[in-house]
Amino acid sequence: MPRPPRVVLVEPQEPMNVGAVARAMRNFGLEELYLVNPSPRVGPPWAREAYWLAVHAAEVLDRAVAVASLEKALAGVQLVVATTGRPRELYPAPLVPVWEVPGHVRSVKGQAALVFGRETFGLTNQELDLAHLIAHIPTAPEQPSLNLAQAVVVFAYELYRAGLPNAAPGGGEELAEMGALEGFFADLERYVAEIGFADPHRLPYAMRRLRRIFHKARLSPGEVQLLRGLLHQSRYAMGRRDG
Repeated sequence: MPRPPRVVLVEPQEPMNVGAVARAMRNFGLEELYLVNPSPRVGPPWAREAYWLAVHAAEVLDRAVAVASLEKALAGVQLVVATTGRPRELYPAPLVPVWEVPGHVRSVKGQAALVFGRETFGLTNQELDLAHLIAHIPTAPEQPSLNLAQAVVVFAYELYRAGLPNAAPGGGEELAEMGALEGFFADLERYVAEIGFADPHRLPYAMRRLRRIFHKARLSPGEVQLLRGLLHQSRYAMGRRDG
């Protein structure tokens, strides 16, 4: 059976927030929780305050996995949905409201991950770079920010309402896994720098625009392999010409 979407918390600081997230996940049928570099106050082993707030979702905490990096938390995932509450100059992936997320999750084959940032300032630009899709919850301008558990509740509810509590999409497009896609972007960044398309100062901006283009294309595993081969052959041909 396909696995349900994974919930990833980046550097959570408050154990009670983690417990409330586990409870929200249990409310709406989500089970798989990853924590990236959690505060020592959170754990592991998970703090008792987290279990206080989890109530009947202790088993979500019991199975939660702590990892050292976001890349490790996303290993094997085909669709990465990062969440944000702040406008940015340029997003590296398409931006959608929360209620459109279930349709995107259903449209691909494999497991999805929902990535939530720090309680204080959310996700960095570098972390957003790993996302295929960036989602936000529209709120009143007078009080735009939600706390971590509130944000998870809203996303989990939208997935549940769309009939995705216990299953990731199974019959849609097969997208390249995050690791393969990041390998391609590393090759592309090297190539862009070598041909002088962008100087070191403008390279991050250029790569975010290129990421956005390729994320819109929804690359398959074979397409990523083809593009990496094209870059490698182009670099080889340039070396032969220069020699």
